[in-house]
Amino acid sequence: MHTSFLLSTATLLIASCCQFVSAETYKTKIAILGGGVSGISAALNLTANGITDFMMIEARDILGGRAQDTPFGDTNVELGCNWVQGLGSNPINVLAKKHGLRTAHNDGDDVVFIDETGQHVNFTERYNEFGKVYETLSDMAMKRVKNDQVDLSGRVGLDIAGWYPQNALDHAIEYYSWDWEMAEDPESTSSIYTVVNDYYTYGGVEFGEDSDGDRFVVDPRGFKYIFLEEAKTMFGKEFKDKRLLLNRTVEKIAYNDHGVTIHTKNGDTIKADYAISTFSLGVLQHKDVEWSPALPAWKLEGLYGFHMATYTKIFMNFPEKFWDDNQFTVWVDPDMRGYYNTWQTLNLPGVLPDNSTANIFFATVTQDMAYRVESMSDDEVKAEMMTVLRKMYGKDIPEPTDFVFPRWHSNPLFRGTYSNWPIGELDEHHANMKAPLKNRVFFAGEAMSAEYYGFLQGAWFSGAETAQNVAQCVKKSCPSAHYYPIITNAKIRPNIVRRSLLNKQ
Repeated sequence: MHTSFLLSTATLLIASCCQFVSAETYKTKIAILGGGVSGISAALNLTANGITDFMMIEARDILGGRAQDTPFGDTNVELGCNWVQGLGSNPINVLAKKHGLRTAHNDGDDVVFIDETGQHVNFTERYNEFGKVYETLSDMAMKRVKNDQVDLSGRVGLDIAGWYPQNALDHAIEYYSWDWEMAEDPESTSSIYTVVNDYYTYGGVEFGEDSDGDRFVVDPRGFKYIFLEEAKTMFGKEFKDKRLLLNRTVEKIAYNDHGVTIHTKNGDTIKADYAISTFSLGVLQHKDVEWSPALPAWKLEGLYGFHMATYTKIFMNFPEKFWDDNQFTVWVDPDMRGYYNTWQTLNLPGVLPDNSTANIFFATVTQDMAYRVESMSDDEVKAEMMTVLRKMYGKDIPEPTDFVFPRWHSNPLFRGTYSNWPIGELDEHHANMKAPLKNRVFFAGEAMSAEYYGFLQGAWFSGAETAQNVAQCVKKSCPSAHYYPIITNAKIRPNIVRRSLLNKQ
């Protein structure tokens, strides 16, 4: 036998032994799976309810979930969430003010459109027309809700309201006004739920008359700072609390009528009476976690019906600024809708730190374009973007000195950026998405919020609501959970197909 084989075998045995020794078993009343915004909100709510016997299991070495930033040039940029969306009493806005988060004014109407000849396009008339059409769509959607009418896709809703894109400029306007917000196109998106979702955040329903508006986060400490500060009240300034398990990726969850057992990739086992899953919708859809028993059909029906969208920001830092002074620039691609459509500058008053010499211009891609760039190398993506920029600003512009973008869709911890309500998903499907399993495994996260899906406040509210339900389980008895084991045709609002079938009988 070769000496090298003996050494390799010994090394493997030692590694295996050490891994076995390092694995531990923990027992807790409640296991919070994931340390993002929803998980932190759940932990705060449990603490407020006098429950401290809980553990948080997080795959990364830091809390914050999709609130992530990275050093770039001589500053930091936000790879994930970047806006406080909805002001007033929105809890995210309240936290931003509480912790002095640095934000900047955001104005989506401060935009210029540029075509393939490098000329500024006169877009105002059609852009304003789209705004009026969206108002008509909103009124129509609310009437359909009141009349209990069937949902429509965004495309159908826009068409009925008076909008149908005719040329490259129309497609660019539509993408900037719709896809850039929802991260999916009108064909994929529900019109009713889009309007309702907007209404809850910006319409003064919950957050007051001053809720309309956004703030762009430019704090060098990162958007995550406000959530980390809240987490410190439970886990201490150094996050050394024994209830916090970092660098633990959950790979299996077993549950029954008596409790939950969680297994991590490093071999740890956490036994809990209850668990709160804050995994993203994308993770639940991709089966990155094994469930025992498998998730029931009624839950899968809801989970797979919803959409986990991907919104990817691609950052470029240049030796000099050569672009317009507007907050946003839209590329009017002559052939492909959504092709590096929306650009944003950070070289505005009050955005970059005073001592920064960075010149940052970044583009956002969504849906199929986001999946496409993730399959490409950085150099390939950069080359495509520079081709677009040179058509807009001339062949003599310099190459970027820094380049970065996240790959959210392929990241097994996220599988996307935020959820979007698609055409075809019913209220009953969504209720099934967030319904608990055997009153032992509960589900939280932005996608589980019917009113605020896709928003940070959705994650915050969902975590708090779920923790409140689990606290009730601990203190007294679990609240009634509404779910639909069978969703029949009768649950679907009256429609042409159903009437046709009834007439034939």
